[in-house]
Amino acid sequence: MSKDQYATALKTALTEIKNVCPDIKSSFIFTKDGAIVAGDSEASDTIKKALHSFQNIREKADAIGGIHALSVNGSEGNMQISQVNEMYLATATFKNADTKYLQTITGVIVPTILKLLKDIIHAPTPPKAASPQQLTVEKITGFFVGDSAEVDQKILGEWSKFFEGKTINTVEIQAPNGKTTRCKVKAIDDERLEGKGLIRIPEKRLQMLKVREEEVVRVKPITP
Repeated sequence: MSKDQYATALKTALTEIKNVCPDIKSSFIFTKDGAIVAGDSEASDTIKKALHSFQNIREKADAIGGIHALSVNGSEGNMQISQVNEMYLATATFKNADTKYLQTITGVIVPTILKLLKDIIHAPTPPKAASPQQLTVEKITGFFVGDSAEVDQKILGEWSKFFEGKTINTVEIQAPNGKTTRCKVKAIDDERLEGKGLIRIPEKRLQMLKVREEEVVRVKPITP
């Protein structure tokens, strides 16, 4: 998830909170150093100035253990700043707003959303998977056949390019009956067979898969 996507998700959350709590005039989520991560469309210069003032208070309060929440009551409205996980939430409300209800809502929704976004950001990236190829079987026979399957060099090249230049040495072959096997792979060494969508498989592998010649199998690369 990019920074823009992260900020957009938080902005959407603030907008939804405002829909649930119409007493909110505007709101911000900002970091410990005062950088605004997200704010709704009703943001005002007054709130930004208030955030700057909060930063000054917070820096002075660090000497006595820090500050986790601040409430300011004005003639035209109120503002609450509270620490949420590793960030701060600032909300400006109308004068007679139900602050207890507001704190209950924001105290549940915002930490939950921040945790979900953090989990998404730090989630492991799923491994890349190249699209499998549907290839027609041709049997390889002979005393020196070995145990490797053969496919077009073009297909091996496309798989290698997909995996950023890694050499494809192994493939998984799945028969129509669901049986699978993995084996070494190399390029077809016969120009007459190139570009025909073939996979040449040693006879003993065909017996294992219970596949006959001219059947179509599903083939995918296995990366190191």
